[in-house]
Amino acid sequence: MDKTQRLVWFCPEFTPYHDALFAAIVADGRFNLRVIVMMGPSTSHPFLLQGKRPYEWQFSDPSVKIDWRLIRTIMQEETDAFFLIASYYTPTLIAALFAVTLGKRPFLYWTDTPLPQAILWQHRQPQARPWWLKTVRRLLLKWIFTHAHRSLATGDFGVSAIRQLGCPPEKSAVFPYWIALGEQPARLRQHETRALRVLLGVGQLIYRKGWDIAIGALRIARQTFPHLELWLIGEGEERPLLQQQVAEAGLTASVRFLGWQQNEALPEYFAQADLLIHTARWEPYGVVILEAMAAGLPVLGSEASGAAVDRVKPGRAGFIHPVGDVAQLSQHILTLANDTPLLRAMQEEAWMTANEWPVERGVSLLADLIQEAKRFPSKA
Repeated sequence: MDKTQRLVWFCPEFTPYHDALFAAIVADGRFNLRVIVMMGPSTSHPFLLQGKRPYEWQFSDPSVKIDWRLIRTIMQEETDAFFLIASYYTPTLIAALFAVTLGKRPFLYWTDTPLPQAILWQHRQPQARPWWLKTVRRLLLKWIFTHAHRSLATGDFGVSAIRQLGCPPEKSAVFPYWIALGEQPARLRQHETRALRVLLGVGQLIYRKGWDIAIGALRIARQTFPHLELWLIGEGEERPLLQQQVAEAGLTASVRFLGWQQNEALPEYFAQADLLIHTARWEPYGVVILEAMAAGLPVLGSEASGAAVDRVKPGRAGFIHPVGDVAQLSQHILTLANDTPLLRAMQEEAWMTANEWPVERGVSLLADLIQEAKRFPSKA
């Protein structure tokens, strides 16, 4: 870019993953960033928002459904800005999409993997959308896909999904979540290798995450390796059911419920664990998979976990199991419990894979897309 580009980013919620990307965008020097956040910490993700940041940011007014004043102010102030609008899940985001489109402002659209209509959740099918809501969604997405310079999705799962929803292949692109990489994990700087003991799971304790599957696999694996433990970080409505399952399986001393932990606390748990287990029945992406691999942890992920499918080379940085397949997952655990050199090799491969995706790569990709949009503006 020949000069600093003003970039206005509409963000549904603020997380440490967004913060890492935003900080890297500013550090890159090609952008002057302004972030508009729709909502703050939620009850399920109470991230702390403290301290100054190197970019300009503000919240949308939570007391109104659509913050028209914010939209008008931005459109008046940001005459030369490029926009990135992430999802359409709040009325203000929808208003922003229409504002930039009607104002003929250049923008990128970024979304998580949309929930498929025919997803297998075993005995619990997600509630079907009414016909009118499906129609509105389809028309809104057609509008977005037509007017956005590119529609970005978090991984191959996401791109496949938005193409099925009508996004032309030439207007879709992969833009995953990004994390800031640290130094090489201590476990990989040590010559000694340790046998598998701690399986770590991080995520809400809800049915979609599939922790009952992880507990079932642990029960089987402990028949051969009784020292194995499962640590679960997170809170959610399924906790009483999971604790009941643990008690009935005689695993009370082997499964630790660690509750919600701030992002800053996770490295300590990554350092104590030997691998990450991610048994989701459906996961649009799964940033914790990226964090775990950057900490040198291989991943035992389900085929419905977007980041696991994208990043984990089966047999090299972990294993992928079919959704709900307790027997297959337990076999993967047993394989690594029985082969410490393989476990160590997978830990090294996980670390090397993580280093192929530094957050600076995301900034460069973003810069290329914006430069492309300036050279070839959309005629829609």
